[in-house]
Amino acid sequence: MAVRLNHLIASTGFRLLAVILAFFLLALIALYWPLFNTATHLSGQTGDVVTDYFHFYWNFWWVRHALAAGQTIYETNYVFAPFTSSLVYHTLTVFWYPLWALLEPLFGTVNAMLAVFLASFTLCGFSLYLLLRRQGVSPALAFVGGAMLELTPAMFNGVYWTNINIMGWFWLPFMLLLWGELARRAHQLRPAIGLSLLLGVLLWAMLLTDLQYPIFASFLIVPYVLWTLYHAPGLAARLRLIALGLLALCLALLLLGFIGPLPALLAFQSSGLAPTPVERAVSIPFPQGFFQRLPEDVSVGSLLLPLVFLALLLNRFAHPPAHRGLGASRAFWFAVMLLPLIMAAGGSITVGSLVIPLPYTILHSLFNGQFRYPERFIPVMLIPAVLFIMLTLTPLLRRRFERYLVPSLLLILLAADSWLYRPEPIQPIPRHYNFYDTLAQESLDYVIIESPTGASTGESLVGEQRFAALQWYGIFHGKRMINGHISRADVNHFYYMRTDDPLLAWLGQRRFLEPDLVEPQLRRIIPEWPVGYIVIHQDLIGRSGPTTQEIIGYLNTLDDLLCPVWVEHDAVVYRTAWHPTPCPPRTPPEVEPGLYRIDLGASGDERFIGWGWHWPEPVADITTWRWTGEYPQTQLYIDLPPAAYQLTFTAQAFYEPRQLTLLLDGAPLTADPFTVLPDSLQTFTVALPIERVGQGHHLTLTLDYDAVRVPLEVGQSADERRLAIAVDWMEFRRQP
Repeated sequence: MAVRLNHLIASTGFRLLAVILAFFLLALIALYWPLFNTATHLSGQTGDVVTDYFHFYWNFWWVRHALAAGQTIYETNYVFAPFTSSLVYHTLTVFWYPLWALLEPLFGTVNAMLAVFLASFTLCGFSLYLLLRRQGVSPALAFVGGAMLELTPAMFNGVYWTNINIMGWFWLPFMLLLWGELARRAHQLRPAIGLSLLLGVLLWAMLLTDLQYPIFASFLIVPYVLWTLYHAPGLAARLRLIALGLLALCLALLLLGFIGPLPALLAFQSSGLAPTPVERAVSIPFPQGFFQRLPEDVSVGSLLLPLVFLALLLNRFAHPPAHRGLGASRAFWFAVMLLPLIMAAGGSITVGSLVIPLPYTILHSLFNGQFRYPERFIPVMLIPAVLFIMLTLTPLLRRRFERYLVPSLLLILLAADSWLYRPEPIQPIPRHYNFYDTLAQESLDYVIIESPTGASTGESLVGEQRFAALQWYGIFHGKRMINGHISRADVNHFYYMRTDDPLLAWLGQRRFLEPDLVEPQLRRIIPEWPVGYIVIHQDLIGRSGPTTQEIIGYLNTLDDLLCPVWVEHDAVVYRTAWHPTPCPPRTPPEVEPGLYRIDLGASGDERFIGWGWHWPEPVADITTWRWTGEYPQTQLYIDLPPAAYQLTFTAQAFYEPRQLTLLLDGAPLTADPFTVLPDSLQTFTVALPIERVGQGHHLTLTLDYDAVRVPLEVGQSADERRLAIAVDWMEFRRQP
């Protein structure tokens, strides 16, 4: 039994499995706090999730939806509706879709995405470990090298932004490893063809992760291909290797044509894209970003380049005299490191008063400003840099304790440089709304307008990014929407609503309300697009400002176009007249038989309020109310069963007594106004005769007050609101 166990431990497969597990545990440590907080959140306790952009969650939903519907995954009108946008330049990251699709039904979309994070981290470490071992680096140093790629700042940046497309750096070591094996076995026809076909599949899978990876890979694979061709034994071997490389490329293109974005790429029109000016391209700050780990930006870190300089010194002085110098292999990887290191600095660096242009400007021009993140060259540079460092250290660590002590010290330094002791920045999962689940059950095809409106690409932004993040809710309701993010899209599909569109710019707080333009536009687009619902997110607009009350107050006036059907937490949902489901009556809650009550300031009063109401306010932790006064009159909209009613309400004036007249459908209810005092809430009663109520449909109750005052002007507070009368509640009691 002991012999079998020793044999198992000594086997290559067991060792590789142990290495994979070690890198997985390192990924768990790197993501420990986010994982812990997510788990507590999903179990019903307080917690958060690592994320900022939510469009990657929607991406996977869209791939599943499109495949189920027999549609192409590279075009959509589910974001930036009613336009159809190409997703071929978008970061769909289709490679990770199978893992997400397998786990999402069992564990939810958030945990499925966390599995993608863990897999990305683990593969990055393991891929570079294998490459280092194949190049002759000792196991312990190879593990340290893999950990350096796994914990590079670019990986944590990908987690912070939920950009799993920029966490696939494992493709680069795998490509170098596979090409190296192909070069070594090119003389063996069958194994060489198998390796070539595998390389073609690898290229195809890499492009399904992100279209940028061929750019990154070219800075490593092209020099390595030339290196292997130079060292190939003769012309025939070189031609054979070139043929095998072409075979891999042809297979990759074939797969991209049949199961990939190639047809969509060839049909794509780039005229509407917004290029990034070279000076705005996101690069590594020089010089601080090259020698320290920055808290919010991608950087080289404080360990990598000092180790490169140390390796240069060791190559010069520590090797035996006969082997001093870089050596062919070490010199090659050192040379390959330099260009991506320079590219990471962006278009130029400034030294004193001297501005030095850099070669990134050529790449920027070549791709018409669409390659806008030169900082992403850091992982590209890291791979040859680690090869150079570890190939230098391996022959120097001759004694057993050195082979374990030095890697252990390097791991400690790496952990400190990677801030493993500090949890990743996290933010709450967006609130789940039950009404979205209800909408998902509707088989109708329509557009949902979310307010505040907003949309973005990687370069252009309308509104705030959190407005575009309302795309998250698309994975629940599955309907077409306006808000969202597509990495590279035609800006004409959303930029019009920045300030040009009267309705959508107003709903995004970028333009004042113009009723004579907004109402005709609503009457046009509701049947044309069609629009099924409008959702007002009061928490994003700001409940403590006038905009929310203006939006709700105005939409409540359009009772032949819209009706408020749900109020859930901070969201108010309006159904449009296009929708075949009829609007429910706007009847206040019946708190007891024949008694209908509106609690002003409580959740749900948004279904009834019109223009003139301010935001809800708590009153001494006893009740809530709303102040009137924003406009000369303030409205309530209600439906009541046909009958006579007694209306009772409580009110309090601000600063001085107010004369209040109640009007029903424009006509006064009393001959004389009520006098409302400022000291406390008072109760008032007025009759609603049956002939005034009529059928009880779309009744408008108006509060008309004689004047308003501003607290700031009377020295009571810094409040700049116009205040007249606060109302706590209104009750309508049916009369016999």
